[in-house]
Amino acid sequence: MKALVSIPSAAMLALTGTALFAAEPHVHGAGTLQLVLEGGSLNAELRLPAMDVVGFEHAPREAKHQEAVKKAVGMLKDSRKVLALPDAAQCTAAPGAVDSELLEDGHAASHKHDKHEAGHDHADGEAHADFEVVYRFGCHRPEALKQIKVLVFQQLPKLERLDVEMATSTGQRSQRLVPGQDTITLP
Repeated sequence: MKALVSIPSAAMLALTGTALFAAEPHVHGAGTLQLVLEGGSLNAELRLPAMDVVGFEHAPREAKHQEAVKKAVGMLKDSRKVLALPDAAQCTAAPGAVDSELLEDGHAASHKHDKHEAGHDHADGEAHADFEVVYRFGCHRPEALKQIKVLVFQQLPKLERLDVEMATSTGQRSQRLVPGQDTITLP
């Protein structure tokens, strides 16, 4: 996965001394969303456990599993099914770029853990898989981006929380979203 933070954003984060984009452990039911608003560009990176997206973390060998992954990729590529930006911001989106261990040659890859944080023990060597999605928006009126509604809870009922980290020219902020409390307030 490519780095989300641009050089000016990285400089802004370095100047404040805050490690905004720290790696989070893999936890079923919990995803992360990182947002950077810089000028008229809004960049978003979403990371979700595959268990919450498709219901499994193993390589999709059966046709039903392959279809579930294909359907999930289609949903995640469409930013309108994940994030609702205010119309007043006049944003356009490129298709989301989706990556997952479940897409690599049909093999779940290398995210191995001894014990799962959500209380699920996995056998040694069993992999955890995630879906990572990068969205890029060009906004003609970025000053209108005060709030963003997150629609992913409607799409993925197994998702219990989304930890959001954001950086704009006016500051940094983190926020935890849960079903029913799904609106991001930008700094």
